Amino acid sequence: LLREVRPGGVILFGRNVESAEQVALLNAQVRDACGGRVLVGVDQEGGLVDRFRQVCEPSPSAKAVRYARSPHLAEKFGWLTARLLRLTGFNINFAPVLDLTGDNEENGLRARTFGETPEMVTLLAGAYLDGLQRGKVAGCGKHFPGLGGSTVDSHRRLPVITHTWEEIFERDLVPFMDLMFHRPGERLKSVMVSHAAFPDVSEFLQAWFRRTDDPPTLEGLHRFPATISGNVLMRLLRVILKYDGLVITDDMEMGAVVQTLSVAEASLRAIEAGSDMVLICEHESNFVAARDRLAAAMREERLSVRAVNAALRRIDRALDVAGEAEQFDAAEFLMVSQHIGELNRELKAAGESGEYAPLYGTEEGGTRRSSNF
Repeated sequence: LLREVRPGGVILFGRNVESAEQVALLNAQVRDACGGRVLVGVDQEGGLVDRFRQVCEPSPSAKAVRYARSPHLAEKFGWLTARLLRLTGFNINFAPVLDLTGDNEENGLRARTFGETPEMVTLLAGAYLDGLQRGKVAGCGKHFPGLGGSTVDSHRRLPVITHTWEEIFERDLVPFMDLMFHRPGERLKSVMVSHAAFPDVSEFLQAWFRRTDDPPTLEGLHRFPATISGNVLMRLLRVILKYDGLVITDDMEMGAVVQTLSVAEASLRAIEAGSDMVLICEHESNFVAARDRLAAAMREERLSVRAVNAALRRIDRALDVAGEAEQFDAAEFLMVSQHIGELNRELKAAGESGEYAPLYGTEEGGTRRSSNF
């Protein structure tokens, strides 16, 4: 299947991990089947989302970093994650989570976020990104434009974010904007778009662009996921923010999408809306159907060659972060595992001591807002 389709990337899950050496061999086979340069990714956030917990010391959660409030340890976390992934053949990690911590326990975020405020998320997730990308693994900030206001888990059904466009612009968007454009260290090479509806943002952007004789949005489209929203993707991310990095969807088989559209149709709409890659994580039939639908859209000239070439260019830029794949080294993998165990102890000690020393960002008590940019 990989030799026939030649996808731009492949994602692995915990179910694919039997041993570190087995994963390294599997990823080498994936690269061979895909014909060379290809993104090989994984959700290795740590904590609840740890695909290597059966073969390595458990990775800490973003919550542990949040409690420790240590940018130094956050950067170390990113570096160790990069070594873990590079040794096993990965070149992109679908992390860090840039959503703000909310007070809702049902939205699927729980311990996955770095902070309650934009400045704390920028500080800690930015330090993590520094370590990750300096270790030659591309980071992917998620879930644009921010899931902190959601009250349901998008794996199950569509969250509708009731925050106003002002709240989204002044808070949720800030970590994304900081890590895309406004920080001294590594910047985001890719962004993952959320499967949530942002009706107030969509309606605001629709009204704004209508001034330029833009046609009105179809009725009800404001309550479609951001993944297939031209308002959120093309207008906000590409036109207003002028982000030219790689844009990837979340898994198109999640409940938030399939309750509305087929995976194939949703995949086409996501590409039309401004995504470069669609993520389909489980069923081969959906993967093939989406491929066929996109190929048909190219023949029908519904998708342009220019847009496809732009996506390929952005994929190449993400691949350039990692360069050539490394050989698996069992001794180094064991050493990295031991260092991760030490990091867990350091984070716990820092959380108990309350030590905190900002590396950059606003002064203590300041507020980071999009209007500052």
